[in-house]
Amino acid sequence: MTSFEPTRYESGRPMLLSGLRRQHPFSESGRSLPAQWEQFRSIGQIPGRLGANVYGVMCGHNSDGFEYMCAVEVESFAALPDGFGRMRVQAQDYGVFEHRGHVSTIRTTWERIFEWLSTSASYQSANKPDFEVYRETFDSHTGVGGVEIWISIARRQPLSGPAEA
Repeated sequence: MTSFEPTRYESGRPMLLSGLRRQHPFSESGRSLPAQWEQFRSIGQIPGRLGANVYGVMCGHNSDGFEYMCAVEVESFAALPDGFGRMRVQAQDYGVFEHRGHVSTIRTTWERIFEWLSTSASYQSANKPDFEVYRETFDSHTGVGGVEIWISIARRQPLSGPAEA
């Protein structure tokens, strides 16, 4: 197996994200995530949108499934309609990975990232939101191009041994 490493490391800036937030059972995510994206695309313009990127944010998980938000960056939460998901992303360090191939195979990229994270001698999860960034070069009709996955990272803390007397 070839080495799998981040494309680059970034110091992410604070952002306000808003969009469609849903809970997904692991067993149904292959169907329910594409349906969430279809519903998100039908929303149209989100008030106060900044930039052209679209985000897929992993908001948390438990043994049954995970919460995911299809979102855009906004300047403020003030003008958003009721029912829109809201998330404050704090400044954070990230390992950035490029997803190559069709978006339907993104789960494999996520799995490889988590494998890298579990074996990294330098980094561990910062336990902050991780997200997919769909850039302007992503073609939603063909499902390819312009996708990065940003993983929140912190320097791995050395294991402490028994206290010396």
